[in-house]
Amino acid sequence: MERSDVITAAEAILTRRYGGSQKLIDATRLPGSGFAGVYRAKVAANPFLQHRSVVVKHSPLTGDPVEDAAYLREVGAYQFTTSLSEDVRPGPVLLGYDVDQRIVIITDSGDGDTLESLLTDSDPEKRVNVLRTLGAALGRMHAGTAGKEAAFNVLFSRLTKIHTGTAGVQNLRDRILLHRIRVGLEMVEQSGLEIPNEVRVTAGNMSSRLLTGGNRAFTPFDLAPDNVIYSNSVHFLDYEWAGFRDVTFDLAFVIAGFPNYISTLPISDDEVQVFVDTWVREVGGIWPEVLHEDTLQARITAALVAWALSSVSVLNVNALGDVWDHDETIAADFAAAGVEVGSAMHLEEFEVSGDLLRPATEGPFTHDEKLVRRDLYETFEALGRYAGTGRDTAYLVISEFARSVARRLS
Repeated sequence: MERSDVITAAEAILTRRYGGSQKLIDATRLPGSGFAGVYRAKVAANPFLQHRSVVVKHSPLTGDPVEDAAYLREVGAYQFTTSLSEDVRPGPVLLGYDVDQRIVIITDSGDGDTLESLLTDSDPEKRVNVLRTLGAALGRMHAGTAGKEAAFNVLFSRLTKIHTGTAGVQNLRDRILLHRIRVGLEMVEQSGLEIPNEVRVTAGNMSSRLLTGGNRAFTPFDLAPDNVIYSNSVHFLDYEWAGFRDVTFDLAFVIAGFPNYISTLPISDDEVQVFVDTWVREVGGIWPEVLHEDTLQARITAALVAWALSSVSVLNVNALGDVWDHDETIAADFAAAGVEVGSAMHLEEFEVSGDLLRPATEGPFTHDEKLVRRDLYETFEALGRYAGTGRDTAYLVISEFARSVARRLS
């Protein structure tokens, strides 16, 4: 759909929802969001809708069932977060949507700075303050939504039942998150790097905690730094992978320097400490176990292992995609959802031809390969640093494993 068509459709959606004759003017396209078209538009003055501006997102079909299922996930997540009180709500309010036209309309978070832009600041004090604010915002979201998983599931189940045939693909998307950890482990092993038993056990434990265990609360999960807006408060945008999961994954994602997002700067040890301490102050009342240093160390280290391995499986898939394509468990999950395994798992935006974990002596590397290797290096290096602060010998083993992968990538 062209911009004018999207805006016209959005006007009709808002008119059906709020009455009157809604008119959107001065629509401008916002950057990012991949295939989706995202527009900010002013609302012509009327007594039925009091918002001055809205954001309209159109998610066209891509032909990839896994990718296309993200739209319904986002609608369900916005329905849930809109039902929360304002002091807990992590982002915009849902104003309207149309599944057939694949349009969602939300309130405008404004022109605040993104987390991505704020972390490019070289002033250490400013960066610490940014991460302190982020830790508090994540903590409030986690504490305010803990125990509300049943309500989210009811809303989302109702949505998938109305639109028949979608529940299986939604389950598959959750299962893909589990497979990424296991496949990443296999890719590291295929690259000739030794994997200690401590890493294998930790990866297996986190796979089970991801969907069914741990301290669970609502999370966008994919905390892309360009989708975190600092305005009057911190707003988390983009709910394509949102749901109830172990919140430790959110902490680890930040500590690891936002895996898969190449432009962000690494998070220092001092920044990590401030970020984690601030988060703990927000959630310690409902999850007192995180007040125990050893418990928190174990959980964050394990989540870092999971993110590091998951990143390998995502970023190395162009070279070792056969690990995905020929895995029987993955094939069974895709078949159950009626989806074919194949090109949907490959990355088109990166020019990657060889194993990203191959030794530096086996170069040369393309420009994209250098960028992606740098991102993987920073993720494993962050795991090595954090695990190395643990007091148990298992942490030291995990730390040395992470450092060995980092050395291969340096």
